[in-house]
Amino acid sequence: MKRPENKKRMSLKLKIGSYLLIFGLGMISLLVVFQMFLLEPMYESNKIRFVKEISDSVLKYMKTDELDDVIESQQVRTDACIAVYRPSEGSYEEARFSNCMHYRLSALEILENTAKASKSSDGTYLYVGEREMKGESRNRLKVVVYTRIVAEEDDDDGNAVIMVNSTISPIDAAVKTLQSQLLYFGAIVVIGVIVLTYLMNWRIAEPLMHINESAKKLSEGEYENNPSTNRYLEAQELNETLSRAAVDIRKADQAKRDLIANVSHDLRTPLTMITGYGEMMLDLPEEKTDENVQVIIDESKRLNTLVNDLLDLSRLQEGKITISSESFDLASLIRSEMRKYDVYRMKDGFRIEEYICENAEVTGDQKRLAQVFNNFMTNAINYCGEAKHIIVRTETDKGRVKVSVQDFGPGIAEKDLKNIWDRYYKVDREHVRVSSGSGIGLAIAKEILDLHHCGYGVESKVDQGSTFWFSLPLQERERV
Repeated sequence: MKRPENKKRMSLKLKIGSYLLIFGLGMISLLVVFQMFLLEPMYESNKIRFVKEISDSVLKYMKTDELDDVIESQQVRTDACIAVYRPSEGSYEEARFSNCMHYRLSALEILENTAKASKSSDGTYLYVGEREMKGESRNRLKVVVYTRIVAEEDDDDGNAVIMVNSTISPIDAAVKTLQSQLLYFGAIVVIGVIVLTYLMNWRIAEPLMHINESAKKLSEGEYENNPSTNRYLEAQELNETLSRAAVDIRKADQAKRDLIANVSHDLRTPLTMITGYGEMMLDLPEEKTDENVQVIIDESKRLNTLVNDLLDLSRLQEGKITISSESFDLASLIRSEMRKYDVYRMKDGFRIEEYICENAEVTGDQKRLAQVFNNFMTNAINYCGEAKHIIVRTETDKGRVKVSVQDFGPGIAEKDLKNIWDRYYKVDREHVRVSSGSGIGLAIAKEILDLHHCGYGVESKVDQGSTFWFSLPLQERERV
């Protein structure tokens, strides 16, 4: 089935410009909605809340001598007319409010509003509508009248009434003014979007474009860190990350070439030996001796070990090998594995010291941990130098058992210690003893120990040798 082609993506510059343009148009549209549709309702709503607040303030001073002063000050400060009516001989007498600049309600209107307020559940009534003003202009204005019934316990004639009325001024002129301002505002927003787009492209998009152009050579391990692109923190961090990646790619590429060369060398040696001895035995029948046959067998085993190590490393790193869990005596396992190194003592003059504790019950994969130990031993044999001195220890402390293999060879420089477990890394081979090791034993050991969640490490000093170790928790019954 043919996959659909990926759609062409928009550049960062166009995205920044389009987002800012959408934002600007959205702001203008929002202003239009507020001015054309919400301005008048919001103004009316505020006016209603305003007259109610005035009514509340008057109510606080109903039974005080400051009532007239409060009414007068509110009318001077606002555009509202305020009146307090008290019952007197069956009719309402209006309180004095000489500073009110608006019309006064008629007696019929007062009675109608008061009656409606009396019938309501909370003793209030709000009227909003148009009304013709008294005077020569005879203009019609929209007004809001808020009526509140106030119970007075010490007055047997009835309840007092607070009335607050105010005009809702025509806002047509204000709307026209705002509409003309909206044109200017829209022009300012458009100019602002253009300026912001340019600035953001200059500050954000251009550095990323330069970084992208430089990153195209990253696959070759090359990256030019241009300081001019470090205009903000993220761009600087991206430059630094890509610079480190370029260095790592170069190192990995070199390490891969070294690994191929090393493995090719290790493969060539046994193949050459097998081919040479086989041809010699074919050409010279008298050379078909047990010793020559054993050389071919040994070199075949060495070749098989190298191939198996390569396969093991690949499977481990791909997660295709699982670790079994079983209880066993690690000290006994180490003693058993040490027997195979007796040949180095007898034939090659190695001095291998063993300091192994009596027992150390642990849980793990016995076969794989033996592989780790043998890789440490192979590494020590290869790098022990002319001293040919190796010390193997197992010791328990604080509920853990530690296995260490120490050699007294040339050691490892401190700068190389962090790379010693890498599968592509190989230290100087000048002092390496020719052996059956594959050269990738430490990488395999690392993968196995990581799967066991073990502690492990290496301690080394140049010209004094190295100590490779790993540790496991003891089973509960073995802990001191």
